[in-house]
Amino acid sequence: MTVIRAALAGAIGLFATHAFAQAPAAGQATWTGIADMPTIQVESGATLLDGKIFMMGGWADQDAPYNKVQIYDIAKNAWSEGVPLPEAPHHEGVVVVNGRIYVVGGFTEPFPKREPIDHVWMFDPATGKWEKRAPLPSPRGAGFAAAIGGLIYYAGGEHRRPPGAPAGPPGAPAAYEPLANLAVYDPAKDSWKELAPMKVRRDHVYGGVVNGHLLIVGGRDRPVYNIDAVEEFDPATGAWTTRAPMPTGRSGGYGAALNGKFYAFGGEGNPVVPSGVYPQVEAFDAATNTWTKFADMPLPRHSMVGIASGGEIYLPGGAVKRGGGELTARGDAFEPK
Repeated sequence: MTVIRAALAGAIGLFATHAFAQAPAAGQATWTGIADMPTIQVESGATLLDGKIFMMGGWADQDAPYNKVQIYDIAKNAWSEGVPLPEAPHHEGVVVVNGRIYVVGGFTEPFPKREPIDHVWMFDPATGKWEKRAPLPSPRGAGFAAAIGGLIYYAGGEHRRPPGAPAGPPGAPAAYEPLANLAVYDPAKDSWKELAPMKVRRDHVYGGVVNGHLLIVGGRDRPVYNIDAVEEFDPATGAWTTRAPMPTGRSGGYGAALNGKFYAFGGEGNPVVPSGVYPQVEAFDAATNTWTKFADMPLPRHSMVGIASGGEIYLPGGAVKRGGGELTARGDAFEPK
């Protein structure tokens, strides 16, 4: 493994979609290389359990999604194989509740022919077995799933437009549309219910849990790939609040919450560079409702995962060109100062 250490500072990067009264503050961070994935795995879901990152589903070739599970042991900086999924989803949500892993929604079939699913699977590490659970209220993928207070929340995403429904914006694919929906699952009752929707419908969002609240950031509503809207859901009140928009609206990257802040990395749909990929790293402080810009990613990419643990955010995999081109097994760890 090649270990790369470089202190990054400043506000390098491309401003995109929202004008600020003053520029966001500049942040400092350190990047460190981690062990490459044995097998490339992008557009997958991931979660943290017992100091290990579980990456599930996705693909190394978008024409052939797979049921692979790869596990990264942070302390050992080493990868291993996990128990395969019962099916081969991509763009799914993955969370942990009470020591069990839940895989929620996603798509089957190659992405151009993607078929949204309502499936929910639970994996019990104690038995090594997968169990099917109550399905989502409707099929959807490319949303965001999070665990808060022993419940699982799933926001946004994309589904097939119902027959006869109005078409989306000009240029949008005929068969698909984004969602504003929010649903919550109670593992103890094995049941779902719909909650108040977001104000902005979107898929391929960034998301995280900050101070017990669900944060949904950015996303897309084709042909718009650079939504900058930020919404925060309070489970106690059941209400959404609009927060300060992203300095660089984008979609298809990954984010993670760490120490009361939410960090957004990369993404795709960048109209000003040939790769179509965003290099930006930006952090939202929920307490002050402000954003901080960091120096760009060492290797800009999208379709990776982002998992926070022990003061760092781990970012394995991804694609360096829009649309899933030039996939990488590379991994990085980001430590804000």
